[in-house]
Amino acid sequence: GTQDTSTMKFGLKSKESKKQQEPEKPSFFTAKSSDQNGTEVEASSLFKWGKKEEKSVAPVSKGRSLPWGKKEEAPEAPVEKKGRSLWGKKKDAAVVAPPPEPEAPATPPRSSKFSFGKKNNSPSSKSAATAPPTPSPPRKERSNESDSALSNEKIRRKCCSCKCFMGSSCLLILLAIGGVLLWRYGPWFQGSSSSASLSIQTDCPDCCNGLKSNCKLPVNKVLFPTLHNAHSSKDHKFIGPSHNKQFEDALVEGYRGLQFSTCTCENVLSNSLLERDPALGLENSNMGFCHSACGTGVRDPKAVINNIKTFLDLNRREVLIVEIDMTGDSEDDLRTALRASGLLDYVYVPDSEYVDWPKMGKLVDKNKRLILFGRGGTLRSCAPDECRDGILYFYDFFAETDPDETDLTSCDSTLSGDVNVDYFLMSQHQKNKAMLPSQTIAKDLNSYNELSARFEDCQGKIEPNLLSVEFWQQGDVLEFVRKDNENRYELMKMGFGRKGLRG
Repeated sequence: GTQDTSTMKFGLKSKESKKQQEPEKPSFFTAKSSDQNGTEVEASSLFKWGKKEEKSVAPVSKGRSLPWGKKEEAPEAPVEKKGRSLWGKKKDAAVVAPPPEPEAPATPPRSSKFSFGKKNNSPSSKSAATAPPTPSPPRKERSNESDSALSNEKIRRKCCSCKCFMGSSCLLILLAIGGVLLWRYGPWFQGSSSSASLSIQTDCPDCCNGLKSNCKLPVNKVLFPTLHNAHSSKDHKFIGPSHNKQFEDALVEGYRGLQFSTCTCENVLSNSLLERDPALGLENSNMGFCHSACGTGVRDPKAVINNIKTFLDLNRREVLIVEIDMTGDSEDDLRTALRASGLLDYVYVPDSEYVDWPKMGKLVDKNKRLILFGRGGTLRSCAPDECRDGILYFYDFFAETDPDETDLTSCDSTLSGDVNVDYFLMSQHQKNKAMLPSQTIAKDLNSYNELSARFEDCQGKIEPNLLSVEFWQQGDVLEFVRKDNENRYELMKMGFGRKGLRG
């Protein structure tokens, strides 16, 4: 009963007997401590072949302090113990610890993609490691309501974008229209030409339309260079004009055929666009010279009619052919203006139902130097000597090439078979892909080579009398017409062309 408990436990001899046989070990294995009364106590620890001998004054619970292992039990008495392990690592005994704090609920450690599996040595991580990992909650599936709400939001945003785009486009279009109208109908625009500029200078006082040979040809055998949509020009601010310069300038240059169309303007525009001259009986009229709509451009009837009359007044050897397409209810107002202007005094009216067209020289001598043709409105076929106001029905006298402008190399007419006609209208103009007159196309079609190639196809067919072109300043139309009329006279002397066929 006198042996130490540690000595009995490990089967070793007591320290007193060991001291008698062996010398005292160095202080490396000896540690001093004090007990509760302040008395210094020596504790030694000896490791020999894996066995430990320890002596302590106070009865304390023993435990292993091996470096690989197991957790050391806390001492029963608050005695500070110090010791060193075999490998020289210092290990401090636990001091009186404060009461443990309640543990927080374990949460799974947050992993980082940069941790590379490194161990976290913090106390919180140790406690968390002992607890089973809490599984992350499953991802909730998106409900149908949230999907529909998201799709509705996308649709609403798209609708807002479309509305903004459409609103901006409409605003730009309105601004463009307003700019065009301001440019077209501004108070600074003056569209009429002076009568002094309509006089031509000629070195041949005995010529008819520039050539003496023309005076000896029947008027329906002479080729007339003609303006398609003669009223439509850039000079008069037409949108999509057929010409750059006005028809008055073309008359001075040598063109002797004019194609017009009339229309009835809207009440809003007619007050600012039309003069409504009471002298022509147009004080309550909305009639103007335009193509389909006055908003794209219009010429006032007073300027057009008076300028044609002035040209005939100033140039006594010139003969004109005018063709008018009457649209809407503009026919009555046009007839009223023609009667009031005095232009009908120049109109040639055939003497009988069967017309034997006179030579151009005779028309000049009789001062009947204007031949009027019309279509549209209430015009119908009529006996030439009975047509009202001397306006001859176009389709009673004319054949024409394909009006769709599909084939500009052929001389074929819309009439087939052995039909005798007095006049043949050849349309030498074509619109571009935007269905607008094109100056580039006109430059090519009005060239001398193109005109020659097309007239060669007329051999043995109806001979053209009106060559209708656009952008009259482009090409070689006047030069070609002059040479062709000279050749016609030579052929006529040889007996060709008397039946209306080209020799």
